Amino acid sequence: MDILAAIIGAFLLAQLIDGRVAFVLALVALVGRRALVHRRRVAKIQKLGLPPEDLKAVNEDLQSGNRDTAIERIAAVQERHRAVLRDRGLDGSTMTPEIGREIQWTDVIRQVFRVLEFDRAGTTVGPGGTVKTASLAAAYGYLLAESPIFNQAVRLPIVHRDDFRLAASVFDEPQLAEAAKEEELLVTYVPKHKLPGGLAGTSHALHYVITPHGTLDRYYAVGGDLHMAQPAPEKLFGSFNWEGEIRVEVNLDPKL
Repeated sequence: MDILAAIIGAFLLAQLIDGRVAFVLALVALVGRRALVHRRRVAKIQKLGLPPEDLKAVNEDLQSGNRDTAIERIAAVQERHRAVLRDRGLDGSTMTPEIGREIQWTDVIRQVFRVLEFDRAGTTVGPGGTVKTASLAAAYGYLLAESPIFNQAVRLPIVHRDDFRLAASVFDEPQLAEAAKEEELLVTYVPKHKLPGGLAGTSHALHYVITPHGTLDRYYAVGGDLHMAQPAPEKLFGSFNWEGEIRVEVNLDPKL
């Protein structure tokens, strides 16, 4: 996770909404453990307005190898801003960051998420698999998803019709829906070709797999932060297909 990008995102977002709200949302990226393995990037945020005492303390923690302490300090900064929001009648903990807005697409490429909810956003799948959206200006739908790389759930837009069709195929098929509920429906964002900003090109980019319960946590527990810094989603999803026959995979015995 690029700390610089997270802070810049907060400042840009602050032009549209309350600055404290923006800062709380962007700090989701900072609390993720993956952010802390890129120490050289910390220096880049010194001129962006982060409280100097907090920046200094986090820097010292990182330089001395006290990653867990740094995470606790960053979380404390987040909580202070949430307290200010609560005093103003706003609850920052209920605000869900959205990928593509508060979190960059490039920050989640090849990372793995557990799907919690599927929001169709008025989009329907008709005869022959035709997809009809409620609005041409909005995403086809959204996934509420969680991952150890973040400290709270995030909203993942579905921006390609085939990605929506695949998600719908799980929730529309009773057996698959039950399997996803009892086990885990995982998703990863791996576009074949990337446009500026990490956005997918003309092919679909979200890949799905149903795995045994607890697989996501075990995947990210391998080698500490190994799969955060060096994602290996193929271990769960197998080889990726962008054209031809695409489907939701089932992997009941992932080799981690």
